[in-house]
Amino acid sequence: MVLLTHEKTIKKFIENTDEPIAVVLGKYITVGLGAVRCLGRAKVPVLWLDSSSKHVGFHSKYCTGMVCPHPRDNPNKYIDCLLQIGSILNEKGVLFPVRDVEVINILKHKKQLEKYFFIPMANWEISEILINKKLFYKRLEKLNIAHAKTFFPSNVSDVEKVSKKINYPCVLKPSFSASFVLDFNTKAFIANKSSQLINFYKKALSKNHELIIQEIIPGNVRNMHGLNAYYDKTFSPNGVFMYRRIREWPHGMGNGCFIESVKIPELEKIINPLIKNIRYYGIIDAELRKDPRDNEFKLIEINSRCWMQCSLPTRCGINIPYFAYLDAIGKNLEKPKEILENIKWLYMWEDIRSSMKSILKKDLSFLEWIKSYKGEKEYSIFAKDDIIPFLYSLIPFYQQ
Repeated sequence: MVLLTHEKTIKKFIENTDEPIAVVLGKYITVGLGAVRCLGRAKVPVLWLDSSSKHVGFHSKYCTGMVCPHPRDNPNKYIDCLLQIGSILNEKGVLFPVRDVEVINILKHKKQLEKYFFIPMANWEISEILINKKLFYKRLEKLNIAHAKTFFPSNVSDVEKVSKKINYPCVLKPSFSASFVLDFNTKAFIANKSSQLINFYKKALSKNHELIIQEIIPGNVRNMHGLNAYYDKTFSPNGVFMYRRIREWPHGMGNGCFIESVKIPELEKIINPLIKNIRYYGIIDAELRKDPRDNEFKLIEINSRCWMQCSLPTRCGINIPYFAYLDAIGKNLEKPKEILENIKWLYMWEDIRSSMKSILKKDLSFLEWIKSYKGEKEYSIFAKDDIIPFLYSLIPFYQQ
């Protein structure tokens, strides 16, 4: 039995809570810690599960941390662990996955888990359209939603044909990114020439990944934008938030390590019809890139879960994880107040690496870098009211 060593801890945690427990699933620190703080500051009791005991986030005052089996390496034991936790809860908890690997596992076992947990997101058959990039881009083609030119090769021969007509550099993406990241420690491969594209395809195919080939939309990092929201079961958005990237890491195919809140109504006009068409409900993080060739926003992807910078909307007046929690337990959603603009979110460790590389390339001056930090900021790990995770993040062997 997976849970036996933790049962006393869980029961003690349950005894001290009056509200349904939120269970955050996954190790990515900036996502999980953001979700934990969004929920914890709203007085929601939070249990955080991950496969590593040396987890910076477990030291947050807003959660109780617990080690569990790895969702990809031991999926059956992982689900068994969740079921055992659910069996000792006084009332249904609410699940919040922070990576696709957790999303896939809980949705494929949704019927079992719903006995003990609310899962505020659409069933697998619908959510897969967002998670599976092949299905996603085919749906965008069908709905005539602007996106990067995309090819769907079935074999090496198809890749060789594409390699002769696509512009370089181009990107090779997996249909399912969760396992790809675990296998190769990157979200995608960037190919600079035909032979490299073919070799990357063979390398990914050796691990049984289904792949797509896509053009890279030109422009700098500030062309990247995002829209976040919680869509309810009527497929209506509750609290829409938008942002723009300032810097990213790694360069070219990374995550936003320094972003700022903005308001661009055009983004909602692109995302809302798609969500209604596929009948999705739940949290989303949509990424779009403005194409300088035609000045049009092109949809890159939509994550159907909490995302890296999920604490920024809360800082700006929209607590999206809390909206999902309230809707799951049947309470009225709180209407968001005025949304603050020009607030920045910063993941300092990655932003330093990104900035140093830009300075060395002479794309950024030292003075411009220092000036960019002016203004109100939300930090990924550091928080005055929850300082311990930041202190542990300074210890080299602790996982972030």
